[in-house]
Amino acid sequence: MHDSHIHISLSPLKENIQTDIQEFLELNGKNILAQTTQYSDYQDTIDMVKQLNITYGNVVALALGIHPSRFEEGLAQNELEGMDIFKYGQKQFDIFKEIFERNIKDVTAIGECGLDYFSMYEYNQFTKKQIEDIKEVQRRVFKKLCTLAIKYNLPMSIHSREKEGESVCVKDTLSIIAKEGKGTIRGSFHSYTGDKKVLKDILDMGMYVGFNAIITYPSGESVRELLKEVPLDRILFETDGPFLPTQNVRKNKKAEKKYGRPVMIKEIIQKAAEIKGVSYEKMEEITDQNFTTLFSSRD
Repeated sequence: MHDSHIHISLSPLKENIQTDIQEFLELNGKNILAQTTQYSDYQDTIDMVKQLNITYGNVVALALGIHPSRFEEGLAQNELEGMDIFKYGQKQFDIFKEIFERNIKDVTAIGECGLDYFSMYEYNQFTKKQIEDIKEVQRRVFKKLCTLAIKYNLPMSIHSREKEGESVCVKDTLSIIAKEGKGTIRGSFHSYTGDKKVLKDILDMGMYVGFNAIITYPSGESVRELLKEVPLDRILFETDGPFLPTQNVRKNKKAEKKYGRPVMIKEIIQKAAEIKGVSYEKMEEITDQNFTTLFSSRD
């Protein structure tokens, strides 16, 4: 059992991580990939991963990245300090690169990273030009991250979220991967919920696809349909904790822990095995091997 995408430095996961990992290990849990999104959580996550691995024996791997929504957040929160959005994006990348290269021996993947053409519209405050500039900054930074992935032979944990009813974002994401990587970039599309036709392009590029508790939700039928299209040897599981608790937890009013945590992978695997028509044991075995194949050696 593995969790390929989790944010261990975010509350309430951060405060409960020791207990949560212990329970995960008791359920045959093997691997966790801790993601980061911006400079404010880099050092916390780095320190937590080191301490957890001292305690539990190299269970937690580290991914360092820049979430694409970082740039619109900076603009909305007046963090630009007189810079234009492009200089701000470069500054964010420079901060990331210094920390990334200083800790490179401990880094397993680059993530969370990618493009997001959805979240910026939720602010209801950006002009059309600002929205296009934000998208361009995302693309520029993602290209730079792809270059680092190639240089250090690291896989990527990729976020690609569309504005509803569109498929431009994931197509742009794939275009950058193809152009910058020329077939050498490895990675997983985390929590993919997009178009089934574009899913084929993701798979044709050799990418893995991460599925989480959305497949357990009554509203998750479209994602269950996507899962049916993904071969067993390209599936990864994730919680995206502390977000996205499983359906059984969401509907249980007596549940003490209502956030996404590693033990919930068991319910996700059970649901995925049911959808794919295979045993729990087969699903767990194959997908654990997928995790090892993608996130193990740099050789």
